[in-house]
Amino acid sequence: MIDIHTHILPNIDDGSKDLKTSLRQLELMRKNGTMKVVCSPHFLRNTFHNTADKIDKKFKKLQNAVNKENIDIKLVKGVELYLDDKALETIQSERFCIENTDYILVETSMTQFPADLYEILYQLVKAGYKPIMAHPERYGSIINDNDLAEDLMYKNVYLQMNAGSLFGQYGKKVKKTAWNLLEKGYVHFLASDNHCNNNEYNLQKAYEIIAEYIDEFTAKLLTKVNPEKMLKNEIIDYFYLDSMEIEYKNIFHKFISKIKKIL
Repeated sequence: MIDIHTHILPNIDDGSKDLKTSLRQLELMRKNGTMKVVCSPHFLRNTFHNTADKIDKKFKKLQNAVNKENIDIKLVKGVELYLDDKALETIQSERFCIENTDYILVETSMTQFPADLYEILYQLVKAGYKPIMAHPERYGSIINDNDLAEDLMYKNVYLQMNAGSLFGQYGKKVKKTAWNLLEKGYVHFLASDNHCNNNEYNLQKAYEIIAEYIDEFTAKLLTKVNPEKMLKNEIIDYFYLDSMEIEYKNIFHKFISKIKKIL
């Protein structure tokens, strides 16, 4: 699996507090089937005002430690950008996209969408960037109206759900919203948003529960297929339920063909 949203870089935001914690979490992630990890520290102006240079230094330090400890996991550099009226300027000046792609992980107000949110996102898309909205299931605006997630997709915004939301980590309303978004196909990525504040890592567990209650196709799409496409800077379908239907038809036809051969 590929985890596209983590706060694993040490001592840079509200995630990992030290290098030892980061290494311990990475070992846990690797044991649970994660092969690639995007390090995405917060950029929140005047709070976590992390520059590209600061992130580079922290990233190199963690990479060196991972190599020294022989942890078989690939680190990828990114950021979680809080959207404001200077978002486009910041992305361009600080090179805040994930690795060398056009994809950028973003977030907004948890309580209510700001009035200028769609205009800010439009400017990013117009400039050629591919915004991924972190944890849509946690935003009050989407909790109150799940179809706002679809509105974002129509505006060329991808959606990344937190694994913990499926288990009630952020409350019952968020859990209900998460499952509703999944069932409607309003999710493109599943990630941990790992802040290194406990010894649990539930991305594999989330994969399994999605495979059981939705299907294996969706579980793989959100944790393997789409993240790999993102790292290759390939285009990802905003609306993929039609693709799922095609997949099911192919499986069905193969099954029928096998039955005919047996008969």
